[in-house]
Amino acid sequence: MNTSPSSTQAQPDAPAPIKARKSGLPWPLALGLLAAAFLAMLALYWPSVQSLVGIWANSDTYAHGMVILPISLFLAWTQRHRLAQVTPSPSLFGALVILALGVGWFLARAADVTVVQTFVVVAMVPALVLAILGWQVSRVLIFPLAYLFFAWPVGNFLVPILQDYTAWFTVWMLRASGIPTFSEGYYISIPAGDFVVAEVCSGIRYLIASVALGLVYAYLVYRSIWRRLAFVALSILVPIVANGLRAYGIIMIAHWTNMEHAVGVDHLIYGWLFFGFVMFLLFWIGTFFRDDHEPLSAKVKGEDAAPGAGTGLPLTRSLASHATPIVAVVVALALAPSGETWLDQRMAALAGDLRPEAPLMAGWDGPETLDEAPWNPRWAEPDTRLQVAYASPRGHMEWHVYHYRHDQPGTDLIRYDNRIFDGDRWRRISQGSQNVTLPDGSQRPVRETLLRGREGNDRVVWHWYQVAGQTTVRPIEVKLLEASARLTGHREGSLLVVVSAEYEISADEARDTLAGFLEQSPRRVAVVESTPQVAADE
Repeated sequence: MNTSPSSTQAQPDAPAPIKARKSGLPWPLALGLLAAAFLAMLALYWPSVQSLVGIWANSDTYAHGMVILPISLFLAWTQRHRLAQVTPSPSLFGALVILALGVGWFLARAADVTVVQTFVVVAMVPALVLAILGWQVSRVLIFPLAYLFFAWPVGNFLVPILQDYTAWFTVWMLRASGIPTFSEGYYISIPAGDFVVAEVCSGIRYLIASVALGLVYAYLVYRSIWRRLAFVALSILVPIVANGLRAYGIIMIAHWTNMEHAVGVDHLIYGWLFFGFVMFLLFWIGTFFRDDHEPLSAKVKGEDAAPGAGTGLPLTRSLASHATPIVAVVVALALAPSGETWLDQRMAALAGDLRPEAPLMAGWDGPETLDEAPWNPRWAEPDTRLQVAYASPRGHMEWHVYHYRHDQPGTDLIRYDNRIFDGDRWRRISQGSQNVTLPDGSQRPVRETLLRGREGNDRVVWHWYQVAGQTTVRPIEVKLLEASARLTGHREGSLLVVVSAEYEISADEARDTLAGFLEQSPRRVAVVESTPQVAADE
């Protein structure tokens, strides 16, 4: 058979075309960049970092935040074999996330919303991981990164709900036990003595600690998503029920021992011992359903890279090939703090000696300055405090105004620890909203609090807020108005406005006095420039 030369001679293999492929960063370089970005974030957002650490250090409820980052690092370490199979590659999307967080931080600083500022500080860590290490690494570390949000000090909104439940459950259990019980709000009385379900007794610390521990346990011990979800659900339900049993048990111990035990600091010690026992029991039961013996797939879906992939390029070429997202991260980190510095300088230049002014009203004697009022709001220290009294045939009332300027990032008008009552000389009986009808037919919403003094005197307190000339009773609106005022350069500042009056028989007596005052008073408190006193020439 004749064959052509082309079919009999072996032809050399043509070199395959080199396919351009963007290489990732070497792990040492990527981790170095991440550490540098993290330190830069701490420096640029230092005021909010201080607030976050301060909350951890000074709050028993959020003290667990100190250990969240080490736990997250440990959880990331458990994934080191999977991480070895992926290549860090900076992500431009991560830089956009950092930019969005920076905008939120800038607005939160303008309105002094601490909860948003601390959220941004915490959220910056996973955002930096996404921006510097990329999507592949972030997918492997999704749970350790999500777990970081337990360092965010949030949850105070649950305290009144948990207090209500604990008080109700305790009273129900006491009555079911045959003990005569009288309750008024959070105050519980039995023949042996009186008790109060304070905020520290709400169980919020037990709940947060239980969920934080339960998530780690479920992640390490279980592989089935349903077992994980079931255990986390138990970690939420068990401490809520257990706290009710704890409060009931403490009162019962005090009852059995004629108030010799489970009072004072003892009830906190007993509470933590009981909580520790409950958590030990919960985790012990969880061991019967563990499935951590099932091997995890060491291979990340869609990734065939061998360990050390992406290390073939020199460091300078690796950086150059990812210059755009790295530069974008630097710019995104620095933009918001730079904007805040400019805003502070502008507001400081606009600041003046403004202060609220008490009005003169027909039919009312006053204003009479009160050096020591029988009652004061327990509020953050203002720039200016105005306390005066008025009297008329309709009764005697007091008028308090706390003024906060906008020349600094924070006003302290809305803070988690601001209270109308102090819990010592005055205790809260009830709290709600009230609409006051003015002569022109308009409605003025106020927040009403009924207080009872240590000496048995009762008081009705109405309060509201005034920001940039606008009034509201909603803290969220206050923050939005404060942000708008700082951004637009409004100089008037923010005010807490409080009117109060005592009553002997019915709260309607005090309500009638306060309504009569508001009918005659200006709708807004005047904030005027203070005129310095100039001595006359002799």
